[in-house]
Amino acid sequence: MLNSTVFWSLGVAATVFAVAYYPALNGMARGLASPYAKADLGRRFSAAMVDGLLCASAWFLYRSQDSMLYLLGGALYLLLRDSISGRSLGKFCFGLVVIDLHSKRPCGRMRSLTRNALLVIPGANLAALFLESASVLRDPQGQRLGDRLAQTQVVEGLGARELAADFLAWWRDFVGNLDGNPRRRRRVPARREAA
Repeated sequence: MLNSTVFWSLGVAATVFAVAYYPALNGMARGLASPYAKADLGRRFSAAMVDGLLCASAWFLYRSQDSMLYLLGGALYLLLRDSISGRSLGKFCFGLVVIDLHSKRPCGRMRSLTRNALLVIPGANLAALFLESASVLRDPQGQRLGDRLAQTQVVEGLGARELAADFLAWWRDFVGNLDGNPRRRRRVPARREAA
């Protein structure tokens, strides 16, 4: 009896959210005009997959260990994932940053809470997965309802690949200085035009 009640409650919440989603999205003013280009959709999808796997891991640990700490940890990660320099683990891996359009700086705690709150409301989060993804595809800046509420945008920025390349360049310079032969960055020769 309890399972069917929970199932129907989640279904009603998802339906109400889905019915209200597009009127809320279309009725909400864009707010600030964004000077940033839309982030690559492949990168955004890949970053969402990494973050989703972390949240799914927390759910499976909760189910197997029967500890609410895992469930709470997963929910906190989902809410605050973009609050550290505007990057979740997935966004860091794929070179994406959430920018606060007011300050033009990476997203903080409150903006992260605002943009991700829809994803933790039981029932609504099921519909939000599909509706928010469709909004990202259709919107010229790739903003979803959570982004419009928080006045944020996902843009391409410094990520793990760039950090690894910078570290490798630093390491080569460091090792070169140890043996007294500093390695300088090579200049790329200019192309010569054929006459």
